[in-house]
Amino acid sequence: MRIKKIVSIVSLVTLSAFLLAGCGKANAQKNINDKSAAVQAKSEKPEKIKIGYQPGVNHTLLIAAKQQGWFDEEFKKDGIDVQFESFTSGPPMIEAFAGNRLDIGQVGDQPAIQAKANGIDVKAIGVYASGYELDGLVVPNGSDIKSPKDLKGKKVGFTVGSTGHRLLYLYLQSVGLTPKDVKEVNLQPADIKTALASKNIDAAVTWEPWISTVEFEGIGHQIADATNLKFNSNFIIVTNSFAKKYPEIVKRIVKVYERAEKWTNENPDKAVDLVAKDTGMKKEILSKAMKKEHFDIRLTDEVIKSASDTIKTLRETNTIRKDVNINDLIDNSYLKSIGVK
Repeated sequence: MRIKKIVSIVSLVTLSAFLLAGCGKANAQKNINDKSAAVQAKSEKPEKIKIGYQPGVNHTLLIAAKQQGWFDEEFKKDGIDVQFESFTSGPPMIEAFAGNRLDIGQVGDQPAIQAKANGIDVKAIGVYASGYELDGLVVPNGSDIKSPKDLKGKKVGFTVGSTGHRLLYLYLQSVGLTPKDVKEVNLQPADIKTALASKNIDAAVTWEPWISTVEFEGIGHQIADATNLKFNSNFIIVTNSFAKKYPEIVKRIVKVYERAEKWTNENPDKAVDLVAKDTGMKKEILSKAMKKEHFDIRLTDEVIKSASDTIKTLRETNTIRKDVNINDLIDNSYLKSIGVK
């Protein structure tokens, strides 16, 4: 019996040693595989990067980088083709994201939030423009509308799903009105200008440079901005699938934006020249609009609070039918990785 017991113990020890050796090999192999996957992910690169933007002063950072060839300078050496597509506003750009036609884009917080709520997996990785003066309420010259309280019963133009959409509702809320108290007219920014000129609408909520365009062309004038109502935050967004597959590429894209931010803030007049060249808009209009812009790519506490407030409002008004977690939308890691805090 004693001999059998000794044999059993020896067998158990041998088996344990064998299993431990096997686990060691397995762990070693796993470490090798993990390192290999990490190296592969780091070295993977796309054939092209598809970027969406809106031709206007809000999008100066991207336009400045595009016009000066900084995206090509960053990626051409790797054989990566950077392609740009322009859109009239944020909502049609989100449609392009839904159709997998874009990797990177620039939209206001509301379109980004609505995209997330509708199952389009995007991440906000930075800010391209922000401030209280980017959007505003405009009326035709000679109008009897002097403030938001005079909007009752009026035809008001705005772009559904845009930051102007949210600001209109905030104007109404601030004076005890609701969307049912006005006649809503869904228009793209260029059509808003035409509708104001022809008096087909009584007022509109839109953004720069369309506000300055309406004033420069003698069509109408601004009677309110977003001060005390909403800090407008406009996001640089990326599809989560692209970010996960090409994290190093996304970091390099953010670096280009950082370069553009520094250059634009140091050279506002030259920036106006580049936006005029890209959009065909008059420098006089762009110069006026540029004074209202705040270019800072950081996802600051103020930006996050503003977006959180937008989520709350969109939920309360059933504009979005499910909650969006702000932490699922905003990803600050890329800015932090290049030392931007």
